[in-house]
Formats: sequence, structure tokens, C-alpha cells
Amino acid sequence: MTGGGDEIAGSSQRDGLRERLQTVLPSMYTRNYAVKFAVALAVIVIVLAAVGFGSYLQIQNRVVSDATTDLETSATHRADSIEQWRATTEAEATTIAAAGVYDTGTSADIRQYLTTIATAESSQTRSLHYVSTVGDSQLIVASTGTDTEGRTPWAVEPAWKSPVLATMNDTSSQTVVQSTAYADGDGHSMAFVAPTSDGDGALVLVARVPTEQFGDGHSGFETKLLTEDGDPLIDGQDGSAPLSQDGLRAATAGRTTTIETGSHVTTYAPVNGTSWVVVTSAERESLYGTGRLVRLGFLAVIGTAVVLLGVAGYLFGRHTVRPLVRLRDRTQAMKAGDLSVDISTARQDEIGRLYDAFGNMRDTLRSQIRQAQAAREEAERSSRELERQNERLDEFASTLSHDLRNPLTVARGHVELLATRLSDPEADSDDLQSHIEKLEDAHDRIESIIDDVLTLTRKGASVEETAPVPLAAVVTDAWDNIDNKSASIEVTGSRTIDADRTRLLRAFENLFRNAIDHVGPEVTVTVGLTEHGFYVADNGPGIPTDAVDNIFEYGHTTSEDGTGLGLSIVKTIAEAHGWRLYIDTTYPDGAMFVFADVFSEDEPDWYGTEFEWGRPEADD
Repeated sequence: MTGGGDEIAGSSQRDGLRERLQTVLPSMYTRNYAVKFAVALAVIVIVLAAVGFGSYLQIQNRVVSDATTDLETSATHRADSIEQWRATTEAEATTIAAAGVYDTGTSADIRQYLTTIATAESSQTRSLHYVSTVGDSQLIVASTGTDTEGRTPWAVEPAWKSPVLATMNDTSSQTVVQSTAYADGDGHSMAFVAPTSDGDGALVLVARVPTEQFGDGHSGFETKLLTEDGDPLIDGQDGSAPLSQDGLRAATAGRTTTIETGSHVTTYAPVNGTSWVVVTSAERESLYGTGRLVRLGFLAVIGTAVVLLGVAGYLFGRHTVRPLVRLRDRTQAMKAGDLSVDISTARQDEIGRLYDAFGNMRDTLRSQIRQAQAAREEAERSSRELERQNERLDEFASTLSHDLRNPLTVARGHVELLATRLSDPEADSDDLQSHIEKLEDAHDRIESIIDDVLTLTRKGASVEETAPVPLAAVVTDAWDNIDNKSASIEVTGSRTIDADRTRLLRAFENLFRNAIDHVGPEVTVTVGLTEHGFYVADNGPGIPTDAVDNIFEYGHTTSEDGTGLGLSIVKTIAEAHGWRLYIDTTYPDGAMFVFADVFSEDEPDWYGTEFEWGRPEADD
């Protein structure tokens, strides 16, 4: 019970939430499936775009981070290479300057030593020079290049002057002083000056600057070696990237930093042990090119997704929303009363089954409406029949009360007269007999009325069983049952018909009496066949036109002795058989009563055959 209550409570909460949402949402959304579908597609696109944009931002940040790291790694690597080259060259200069040959050897010995060292060492050492500082002259006394001996260092290369003079002025220091880089043949060189072991000279080691360290080691990277003031140490390294003083100061302070300036991204890396700065830069578009490709790919994916979703939405809407709209229009036509609307489809999916369900519903509804209409028509017919029966009962009651009252009044009068005559001893017996006959006539009339009433009430309403009967035989029996006086009967045609023989016999008797009563005792009655029934005619004056419509009504009679029920009984018996009785007003020789719809045109006639005589007849 608890679980059921929880489920009911949860369902109620969901229903309440749904109702609140429907009050908030616009009616166009709540009542239009196409709008809901479009909104769903829009939400999918928005979510897809949001997820894609978030992924793009992450990828873009990763690309920027990786590119920046790559740029900084390249700058740091070059700075480390320059620092290693400088340190190695300074150590080499210090080692060469500390040799004892400068104390004991001659110029030739020193030259030999320097040549041996230059040959044995790396190719980065281009030349070695021993500068004597004795006296005021600073001349090269030994060198790996004989054309420089006897000359001042700055005469050979002006860039040597500053470090040579600095070393000569401070011979107690063992610091190696390097010159600026200068063009030397097909490359650049730098002079490293160290005081020699004799204290009277200085060693000038000219080393090739590894300019390949500043080349484009990475596609799109540009590297320069600058002083702390931003001046290039190597000629021709001006470059296209603008310099940042903040970057130079940070690198001079020993920090590697990356700064975006204009369309370039530049990393400033310090060269340890020097005031030099390695500057590696790249164009932003080149450095973050992968991010641009990612952005284009993201836009392409989003655009493709939007297009595909649009196409899918159009196709889905065309194959879902449009059939539903058509089905809605057709159901509205059904609602308006058009049950002939076509609800057919060739689809076999859920939409097709929905169409089939509505088609079955339409057929069922149409069948039910037809049944309801048939039932209503039957009820209307029953109502009309009941009205006719009520009218007949009203007419019958009026006729019965009138017709019974008249003979009863006559009988009562004759009874009174007879009582008076009987009290008179001189009364005439013939007069008494006359009153008695009048009483008998009144009672006979009352009995006739009763018989007719019983015929109407007991035998005229319906026919439960019928049997094949020969028409001529029934006519003959009916004629024999009445007081036909001097009248004659003619049967011009006969056949077998299905009827209740007793009631058909009564109908013929009433028609024959009616002919004798209204035409006379010498009337000739004719019975014959029509296309779908039979007729009874006489050779009298016929029926007045103004009396044709009322002749079958209860109590209608032109005879003093008639009850007015005879022809009503005939019509009731005909209708009980399902026949139609009418008067042929075109018959010129008298009155003709026609029984129609008795048999069909193609119904076989068994009259006069062994089949007809072998069939059972209804009892009289």
C-alpha cells in the first residue's frame, strides 16, 4: 500500500509539474509538434556548439601552451648552447694562456706551441695570438698567422682593442674578456683575451661564433643574440619582430619570458655568465597555426552538424509532421461529419498503423452511425405505425361506441314498446312479432359488429404462418360462405400464393358482401391476376372520387345495415400479409380493389401442377 501511494504521489507531482510548465510555455510550443521538433533540433545544435566550443577552447589553450613552451624551449636551448660555447672557449683560452712556454720559450717556441694547439683543437678556434705587453708597445710577437706578427692587435682587428687593453690594464686578474662578434670571412668570430702565465702578455683566442645556433632551427622561428641594450652581437640580425624592453630587462635579470608584441610572439632567454640575451620569435599565425586549423575544423564540424541536422529535421518532419498534419486535417473533417474522407496510406511503420487505426475508427463510426440511423428510422416507422394504430383505435372506439349504441337504442325502444303491448290484452300479435323481429335484427347487428371487432383485434394485426394456397379455391369457398343472392362470380385467372387461408377467406367474404350491399343482388364480381398480385372488381357504378381516400377508414359506410368495418378489415388483413391494397380509379366498369406486392415477377407458379397439389394447405 505504501509503494502504491508513493507511485500515485509521484504521478501527481509529475502531472502538476507538467501543468505548471504548460502555463509558462507559449501555446505555440505546447500545441505544435513541428515547433517542438524545431526547438529540440535547436537545443541539439546549441549543446553541440557549446560542447564543441568548450573543446575548441581547451584545444586552443593547449595549442597556445604547447607552442609557447616550444618557443621557450627553443630559445632556452639556444641560450644554453651559446653559454656552453662561451664557457668552453673561455676555459680553452685560460688553459692555453697558463702554459709555461711564455716564460721560457722564444717567439718561435710560442708560435710552434700555438700552431700545435690550433691544429689539435676544434675548428671553432680560428687563430691564436700572443701579444706582448712589455713596455708601451702592444705587439703580436707570435701567432698562428705569420702575417699578423709585429702588428698591434687592433690593427689586425679593431674589435680586439677593447678586451686587449682591458686585460693589459689588469694583469693580475685571470678573467677572460671577450670582444664583440665581428664579420670574419664567411662567418663571425669573437676574440677571447686571457693574461698569459709570464705576466707580460696576453693570449688572444679567435673563435668562430656558432651562427647555426641562430638559424631557423624550427620552422617559422627566428633567433637573435643581443646585448642587454638590445643591440645585435652579430651583424645582420636585426630581424622583423619588434623588441620589448620588458623582455630584455627580464632576460638580463636571468628570467626567461615570452611576450606577444604585434603580430609576433617572442621569447627572451638569458645566456648565463653573460649579459647576452637570446631572442627567439615567431609570427602569431605561424605559431598558433594548429589552433587556426582547430578553429576551422570546429567551424566545419558545427556547420556540417547544423546542415545534417537541418536535412535530418526536414526529412524527419516531412515524413512525420506532415503526415500527422494531414491526419489531423482529416480527423477534423471527420469531426465536421465527413465520414467519406480518405484515411489510407502505403506506410507500414508507426505512422501507417496510426492511419490504419483512424481508418478502422472511421469505418466503425460510419457503421455505428448507419446502425443508429437505421434504428432511428425504425423507431420513426414504429412511432408512425403506433400513431396510425392509435388513430385507428380512436376511430375504432368512436365507431364501436356509435354502432353499438344505435342497435342498443333500437332494441331498448322495441323492448319498451313490446312491454306496453304485452300489457294490453287486445294487442295485435303481428305487431308484437314485428317488435320481436326488430329486436332480433338489433342483436344480429350487434353480433356482426362483435365479429368484425374480433377479426380486427385478434386476426388482423399480424400473420405468423402462411402456406401456399390456390387463389381460385379460396375465392370459390368465400363465395359459397355468403348469401350471394342472384349475384355471379367470375375467376379470370388464378395461381398459388403464400397466405393465411382463413384470413384471406374472410377478406374475400367482406369484399363480396360489400359488392352485393352497394351494387345490388344481381352484381357480377370478377377476380383476376395482376403483374404482382390479384384484384376483385364489380360491375357497379364505381366509387365516387371524393370517397376513395376515406373508404378504408373505420366506420365508413353508405349502407344502413353496414358496420363500416368490412373494408377496414380487408385492408388490415392485406397489410398483415405485407401486401398493399388500393382502389384502381382508372377502372371504367365499376369498383376494382387491387392487392399488390403479393408475389414477385420471377416467383414460380405451382398452380395446377403436381407440386402445387402436393403442398400442404392451411386449415380453414
